[in-house]
Amino acid sequence: MTHYVRCVLCLISLAAPALAVQSPQTSLTAVLLPDGRYSMVALRAMERETAHILKASGMKLRWRLESSSEVSNGLLVVVMLHGRCDMDGSAAQFKPGPLGWSHEVDGSVLPFSDLACDSIRGAVQGAWNGQNRKRGNDLLGRAMGRVLAHELYHVVADTAKHGHDGVAQATFTPRDLTRGQFQLERGDVEAMRNGLLRSR
Repeated sequence: MTHYVRCVLCLISLAAPALAVQSPQTSLTAVLLPDGRYSMVALRAMERETAHILKASGMKLRWRLESSSEVSNGLLVVVMLHGRCDMDGSAAQFKPGPLGWSHEVDGSVLPFSDLACDSIRGAVQGAWNGQNRKRGNDLLGRAMGRVLAHELYHVVADTAKHGHDGVAQATFTPRDLTRGQFQLERGDVEAMRNGLLRSR
């Protein structure tokens, strides 16, 4: 039976800074599969934010958009992008629910993650003035990157457990998604480092 590890939106902020820990570098290729409209500005911002957050784990991220016959070295994770991943159209309506999830079978987290772009758009709508589309897509991409970093934490560390603070915490506020620095806690970095070592 498939279970899901979900990251949802909450009303209180628990984010706190983490200490970086050195680790051997391992590459991870994320294959992005959108099922709707998307902004390249948002996707590039997502890639930058995810790479920045996960840098402390020693992971080097590579990206592919949609299908590709290119051979990958290291880990490969398929990331489904659901809904509209842009801020170019009408305003998104906020709906409580998961922002992202990963798939778990028999206690193991599989290399498949999903982002709910419409839910993320609704969560960041208040931080955007609605006038500058590039800024809106930058904010959306930052939020998507934070949710994706959370899901990749689950996949690489091979755990359904959540941390107490930072990227690995179970719930994010709109502020967590768009403002300040968002990082992995020391214990979560260690869990990812151990997962990377096991994958070699």
